[in-house]
Amino acid sequence: MNLAMIPRRYFWLLAAILISVTGVSCGRRKLRQDELERNKVFTEIVYREDRRTLGSDNFFERNLLTSPHRAVSRWSAIALGRIGDPGSLPWLYRALRAPDAGVRASAAFAVGEIEDRGTLKAEGRRADPGARQELTRLLGDSAPLVRMRAVEALGKAGLPADLPALIDCIQTTRIDTVPERQAFLDLAITSLMRIADPAALPLLRSLATDPDPSVQWRAVNALLRMHDRSARPVFLDLVKGSDAAVRVYAVRGLGMCAVEGDSRMLEDLLTTRGSKESGRSPLPLRVSAVEALASLHSVDSVPAIVQALQAEPIDRAHPDQINFAVRAAETLGGFRGSQAVDTLVWLLKGPGPVQRSAVVALARTVKQDPEQFFEAVRGLDSRSPEGIRAWAQALGELGGPHACQELTEALARALRAGAGSDVRLAIPTILDALRRANAPDFDELLRPFLQSDDGIILRTALRLRKPRAGEASPWSPVIAGYQRIADGSDVESKVCILRYLKPWVGEGEIQRLLRAALGDRSRNVRIEAALLLRSVGTADVPEDPGPAESSLTYLTCNMLAAARLDRTVAVIETDRGNIEVELFREDAPVTTSAFINLAQGGFYNGLAFMRVVPFFVIQGGDPRNDQEGGPGYTLRCEVNMQPFARGSVGMALSGKDTGGSQFFITLSSQPHLDGGYTCFGRVISGMQVADHIVPGDVIRKVRIENDITMFDYRHY
Repeated sequence: MNLAMIPRRYFWLLAAILISVTGVSCGRRKLRQDELERNKVFTEIVYREDRRTLGSDNFFERNLLTSPHRAVSRWSAIALGRIGDPGSLPWLYRALRAPDAGVRASAAFAVGEIEDRGTLKAEGRRADPGARQELTRLLGDSAPLVRMRAVEALGKAGLPADLPALIDCIQTTRIDTVPERQAFLDLAITSLMRIADPAALPLLRSLATDPDPSVQWRAVNALLRMHDRSARPVFLDLVKGSDAAVRVYAVRGLGMCAVEGDSRMLEDLLTTRGSKESGRSPLPLRVSAVEALASLHSVDSVPAIVQALQAEPIDRAHPDQINFAVRAAETLGGFRGSQAVDTLVWLLKGPGPVQRSAVVALARTVKQDPEQFFEAVRGLDSRSPEGIRAWAQALGELGGPHACQELTEALARALRAGAGSDVRLAIPTILDALRRANAPDFDELLRPFLQSDDGIILRTALRLRKPRAGEASPWSPVIAGYQRIADGSDVESKVCILRYLKPWVGEGEIQRLLRAALGDRSRNVRIEAALLLRSVGTADVPEDPGPAESSLTYLTCNMLAAARLDRTVAVIETDRGNIEVELFREDAPVTTSAFINLAQGGFYNGLAFMRVVPFFVIQGGDPRNDQEGGPGYTLRCEVNMQPFARGSVGMALSGKDTGGSQFFITLSSQPHLDGGYTCFGRVISGMQVADHIVPGDVIRKVRIENDITMFDYRHY
């Protein structure tokens, strides 16, 4: 074979496999036997966790509790958390007493994943009382790292009864270094927020006055998520500070409190107290202020919003102003009055994302005068799928005969467009708008879509369908829909149908369907079917849903093991600049590999960032551009202990184990995502580009750069 004919990326991949399997090296030495053993174990762990199975041997017990390699024990613990089998809890409880603090911490994290309250409810499992006891005991562990992870796990698995021990741990733990203290309080505050017991509010208010801004904003965020309106004095004080993140969350807190007297302060934040360079408030603060003003519903605030919109051009050269205008338009949709209407009409001339936001907001504002809306939007171009969706949403808000006629015509055009047309992507939005507009004979119009083979259309039709009073066997067309897709791989649609059938789960036809679904090749479908059957006391429902279907082979997993410590960077090329992402090959090997394969195959070329939420995330990678699309397969979640800090890259989900191609980049720390989403990378360059992305900005290409250290195996 002529090696010159082998594409470069395949040559490196082949070389990595050979090194992993044989230990032969082009560098200074061969891999040692223990290094080969670790790669072999990593291969087996990835293979089993993707199938969500422990296996019938003692592989995990042995490697968790007796491996001479601490890294192997930690991998095993994290894998057990991902697999989620409660049968592994006894092993993890023993690992909580391991000599190595890292192993104890990883085991605590895994216990929290398995015993997470939301997971237990979703899977119909009972909590293991031993979990809370073990985690509470760890609050007194000698190692700060272990206490951190025990605190985090209690936030997922604990109950209000555990709060006194948790609060005592937080108040008595003394950590000398600033980074460790921040990390501990980060997990502690998130834990209190997750338990969501009002008894934690006094401690959170106290932490909100901590001298460290990193602690302040996390505490304020928790108070906000727990709807603590009595914390308004804290919010008022922190708005006056200098830390940007603290001020953003404090402003959101004031919006939650919705006190009319705060409107002047919020209006001032739209244009003042900014940087010395611009003299303007940063975008996250302006967006938070305008959203807080929306909660006050004061027409007197409209002039300040208009002034902020007119302060800079709303064009491509001013991306922050585009993102502000998108949010401001949504806000103006909640106001009445000629100035709000005139401003929204003016925004209709703005760039695409601004125009789409404005048209929906305008419909909401002039709902009582539909013809005013149609006059204002005359000549508006709405031929793209995004434009059609915005137009449909606006008509759904507007309602009335004219809107229903326009929607019906839009639906007919989409259906005539043919199966491969982009215009058909708007059908779910049009159907939703017809329901909201109270279209006459909507149920009859909806009926054909219950026969659709398009999973997204079918799910939309089910969500919108309302059985008629006295209708005989309202589940019959739904069962027929399930049977049409039963042999396919559309897991989300199958689960959606099963949940729709819940009100009639005692019926014989549905019982038979659910029994059949217990044998579905998708683990998620089997879990949902078992949950529904147990809800009516059906006997002989298996406790164990069985392994997940997987296309991973041992060879594939061996390749992942060989590359687990390679430094791989994904360069996301946009017209605004490049965003460089370091990928976490070891923490999320399957997710990372899938992302690399899609990038190298050109999947992301030309796709857009369809979702932009300032100070939260930018999201892209959807071929439909409506947050419903994917690559045609789903990935198992690879939840790990990487935090979602500013610049983290995560896999977007519509439920557990539903990742595919859609990814997001966090624009600020988002602790509530930790332990729930797969974090598979972090931005190492180009965050200023990410900050300036606007909805619709195109990903020109995702380029993969591998730095395979074949000549120096120091990483091993």
